[in-house]
Amino acid sequence: MEGCHPQVSEYERIVAQLARTLRHERSLRGLSRSDLALRAQLSERYLAQVETGAANPSLTVLTRLANALDMGFIELIDVAALASPTQAASLIEQLKRRVVTERRGIALIGLRGAGKTTLGQLLAGQLAWRFYRLTELITQRTQMPLDELFSLGGDAAFRRLELETLQQLVDDGETNMIVEIGGGLVTNQPAYQLLRRHWTTVWLSTSPEEHMQRVVAQGDLRPMHGSDRAMEELRTILHERTPFYQTAELHLSTSRRSVETSLAELKALVMEYLGLGNGVQANDSLQESESS
Repeated sequence: MEGCHPQVSEYERIVAQLARTLRHERSLRGLSRSDLALRAQLSERYLAQVETGAANPSLTVLTRLANALDMGFIELIDVAALASPTQAASLIEQLKRRVVTERRGIALIGLRGAGKTTLGQLLAGQLAWRFYRLTELITQRTQMPLDELFSLGGDAAFRRLELETLQQLVDDGETNMIVEIGGGLVTNQPAYQLLRRHWTTVWLSTSPEEHMQRVVAQGDLRPMHGSDRAMEELRTILHERTPFYQTAELHLSTSRRSVETSLAELKALVMEYLGLGNGVQANDSLQESESS
């Protein structure tokens, strides 16, 4: 085909056109890149990748960007000269397929007490996926408890271990996994960027009061141990990390919800986003079609 590079896929051409459209629509509205990133709750660096066609945006990311531009998702596609229903449907289907086939699975982020361990283990069981806690993988790798790791190397050493352990999970090539992430990893930008590239992130949240109640019930007050202002410190930590948590593709509040209700909502949210009509079987069939 004249004028068309044979190695550029239809999806890549669509993403490139969408990138041009986003830049144009942002410019028309007089928005800087940082303005649009703030409106869409994305990092400015990630938005730059989307606007240059270097990122593979998900449906959620494109919907956030469309809303931030006061456009509908379909309107954004129409403006990008993809007006036919067939092309729009093709784009949506390819976006879903790439999320399923190129991601390792689900990563649960948020403060302790939001339900990451409980819900992660239960959801993994229902999907027949593997469940990992990143902190446990780190302690297994170093053969040292967390307290000792922090006392010997401090926060910087632990953040380096987070990145190295995540990279090992990526290099292992395993898919169909749910990974529970420590609450502070989102402030470790290299690790968080790696996480978001290879996992669909879900922010589990609850109220500060419920965070505290659940943490106390677990017998773990770190990092507020011994403080008379534990609730104040928790609120401060939550306030500082919320902008990072908000960049997750999915968000579920477990506040005032039972485990059963939260699990059902999380499962529905994840399966709808990944397009898994019947769980792992859908994932496997997509992977087989990609390799055939």
